[in-house]
Amino acid sequence: MLVYRCFKIPKRFHNSVLAIGNFDGVHLGHKSVIMEAKKIAREEKKNFGVLTFEPHPKCFFKKKFNFFRLTPFRTKFEILRSIGIDFLLNIKFDDSFVKISAENFLQKYLVESLDLSHVVIGFDFVFGHKQSGNVQLIKNFAQISKSFTCSIVPELKIENVEVSSSNIRNLLRQGNVIKANKLLSRKWTIESRVVEGKKKGREIGFKTANLRIKEYCDLCFGVYFVEVKIRDHKFQKKFLGIANYGIKPTFKNDEPLLEVHIFNFNAEIYGKRVSIIFKKFIRYEKKFASIEKLREQIIKDINSVKNE
Repeated sequence: MLVYRCFKIPKRFHNSVLAIGNFDGVHLGHKSVIMEAKKIAREEKKNFGVLTFEPHPKCFFKKKFNFFRLTPFRTKFEILRSIGIDFLLNIKFDDSFVKISAENFLQKYLVESLDLSHVVIGFDFVFGHKQSGNVQLIKNFAQISKSFTCSIVPELKIENVEVSSSNIRNLLRQGNVIKANKLLSRKWTIESRVVEGKKKGREIGFKTANLRIKEYCDLCFGVYFVEVKIRDHKFQKKFLGIANYGIKPTFKNDEPLLEVHIFNFNAEIYGKRVSIIFKKFIRYEKKFASIEKLREQIIKDINSVKNE
């Protein structure tokens, strides 16, 4: 997969089929848009690309980049690459881009710069200055100009719930990891580097790897059953563990931190990138009357998942 950060792309990628959207989470709804573009491209023997934006437009307008994303760019890139995309346009969403009118975006960029054959978008796609463009505008433009053809992918629901990034964020904020994973079609995963903590865990017999995850959606404070993948060739297998996300009220911390106790593991991994794969929510974070009570609860948490 080739990546371009502007609308000037090689001629061989002109006349392509393009899926457009932000695709934060690359969930089942997003995949239905992307796979429709892939199907059309393969049927018509054309190249297949994805157009997306960084930072997330909602982050840009709110000027709030922390505790929001389901998939920061690194993660989104890896998922898109695994789908088998020919090229990715990753356009910077900034003050200049936000001023482009919807009509100008269609004519100048999709037609004149990219010379597209076919555009695929989701049913709720909006674009252009003050979000003045929508799917109806694209359909009308395509029919009148005959510059490209257009497909609109309808809303997708699972168990009566719309598959959307905002619904997945809300589920994670409630601790409903299992339902969020269904909408994602994979287990929600964060990736970060292990940082030094205050070593409170090892003082009570449970060594932990500490990670700051403000780049990701604000997860419910609580304890989770997780898998751990250490991004180092020395560690080939995944490990099981439990993770606590929160402020550790028993120890009176202020900044949220993800602490992961990895089962049957004692290596030093400070500075290593690790992936934490969320399998199940165990319980909400709480303040304990004593360190001993906390230790007893951690033992219960570990036994509850080891017995599954």
